[in-house]
Amino acid sequence: MRQIKKMLLALTLIICSVGVSAQGYKTGVGIRLGYDSGINAKHFLSSDNAIEGIVSFSPKHFQVTGLYEFQRPFPSVDNLNWFLGLGAHLGAIHHNKNDYNNSFLIGVDGIAGLEYVFPTAPFTLGLDWKPTINFTNGYNDYWYAGFALSFRYRF
Repeated sequence: MRQIKKMLLALTLIICSVGVSAQGYKTGVGIRLGYDSGINAKHFLSSDNAIEGIVSFSPKHFQVTGLYEFQRPFPSVDNLNWFLGLGAHLGAIHHNKNDYNNSFLIGVDGIAGLEYVFPTAPFTLGLDWKPTINFTNGYNDYWYAGFALSFRYRF
């Protein structure tokens, strides 16, 4: 029953947003805090299709992620959009002080979230959930997911 409710909600969101343009900007560049923290950029290819790049890093890892996203307005809420996307990542991780214990990361990513476009300022604020499947065992775990906030300057 829970799965049916989720499917109906998703279908309702899609139907309510048909024929409406989602984005209020062409390109945004900013920071991502939380899961895969780093620098990100989003560029719209059309009114509802975008590409997003994320460069995430920490003292022990570096990763580049590319995503293709479908973005639509959230029903009945001005300047709020929902988005879904798929992509891939490449990176490296250093597990400890032993230089021989490093791993190469390669895998696929999904993303789902909400983005608010501030109408009177050139900024966006986003919240997303990004699941990842690694084809290599870089994190000692093939599957992981987490939430992040993105704050971008749009132009």
